[in-house]
Amino acid sequence: MVETSDDTGGLEARFTRMLEQIFEDGVITEEERMALWTSVALGGLEAARVDTLLIDFVMAQFARFRADGWLSHDERGRLRLMVDVLGVAAGHLPEEIRRALEA
Repeated sequence: MVETSDDTGGLEARFTRMLEQIFEDGVITEEERMALWTSVALGGLEAARVDTLLIDFVMAQFARFRADGWLSHDERGRLRLMVDVLGVAAGHLPEEIRRALEA
């Protein structure tokens, strides 16, 4: 079956929703980790697109955390957890996020 852009959009939306659900409470269980990486392996998205979605997710969460103008200690910890669990290389993140992670 040939994947259409509509199929890809649906896969991306489901993957993003899964990320939101997993990181919602700030605690990542081993079961959630396994489900995430299983969905990546079986999900039908290209690796480069998954990488972009992961970076976009981290950036969106950072923006949400900073909506009040500052980043709390708890929010910084949650951001670090996301970057670590998702394996996002700091070099692929915007400078503002890298500085926040180093603080």
